Amino acid sequence: MKKSRLECALFVFTSIIVLTLAMSGPVFSYSEKDPLILKASIDNPPGDMKAKTIKYFGDIVEKKTNGRIKFEYFYGGSLTKKPQYVDAVAKGIADISTGPVSFVTGKLPELSVFEVYGAYKLDKHLEMEKAVEPLMTEYFKTKGIHHVMIQYSGSVVFPHKTKFLAKPEDWKGQKIRLGGRWQSELGKMWGASPVFLSPGELYIALQKGVIDGYMLIWDIINGLKLYEVAPFHADTNFSNNVENVTMNLKKWEAMTKEDQEIFTAAVNETKPWTFKETVKFYEEVKKGVIQKGGKIHELSAQERSNYLKDAYSLYPEVQKVSGDTGKKFMDLLEPFRDK
Repeated sequence: MKKSRLECALFVFTSIIVLTLAMSGPVFSYSEKDPLILKASIDNPPGDMKAKTIKYFGDIVEKKTNGRIKFEYFYGGSLTKKPQYVDAVAKGIADISTGPVSFVTGKLPELSVFEVYGAYKLDKHLEMEKAVEPLMTEYFKTKGIHHVMIQYSGSVVFPHKTKFLAKPEDWKGQKIRLGGRWQSELGKMWGASPVFLSPGELYIALQKGVIDGYMLIWDIINGLKLYEVAPFHADTNFSNNVENVTMNLKKWEAMTKEDQEIFTAAVNETKPWTFKETVKFYEEVKKGVIQKGGKIHELSAQERSNYLKDAYSLYPEVQKVSGDTGKKFMDLLEPFRDK
């Protein structure tokens, strides 16, 4: 009788362990006939390089997995908005998204240094990405995110309705749309009144005089035709932000090891492609802006230096709020800083 009870207890215990392992481990329940669908939320329009980049590596993944993994694309913010590219993906509202760190440094201060102008030289983007990738992957994992890649955003541009913002003094008394804490700190340092608006609101805001100028990158300026209402563009040729492509960690872990390797290989194939194509695309965009009546001033070496000197003056405060992880990012970026 005692033996029977012991056997019964062992059976129950073993069953619980097996069930627990089954529930906690990855479940590979997809196939070519019943594929794993990844909802890709892209706030940008389909013709934008950020959108094209995700579509490019998505096509590679679909082909190499023989359709076991498929992407469903939601453009123009139809599923989530840029500021949600971390939270919404971690919650599973979207499986993949993309957005700039300036929208999340309030909640994720460890990433603050990437928001500072000139944190890395634009022509060293691929080397910089490789250097920070292990820490970026480790960091985002704690947020329920699998870090996919960093998209190349190119030069930050300061457009204005009536003049070139060629030096910090030109900002005095101006209402300028800025996208993050550290950008706003600099705007105030230069005598401007920082305003936060989503890119889609800028055209009307400029028309109505809500703002005098803004800070953005060429593809969004072009896609929203903002050159029509703010024709003066100061092209800084220094970095601002990094654009992270994020993925829901549970969806990543639900993929087989083979498909994870295919996915990673597709990302690695995409990185040099998107860097090269974005550089070419921006040159064409700039030509088009000029043809449509826009004006572009490339900052001189001295003008760039004036801006970057003020930007780097923020580093002690950035380090203070970033913690140990933020300090590690700062150390990794130091060899690439745009000095």
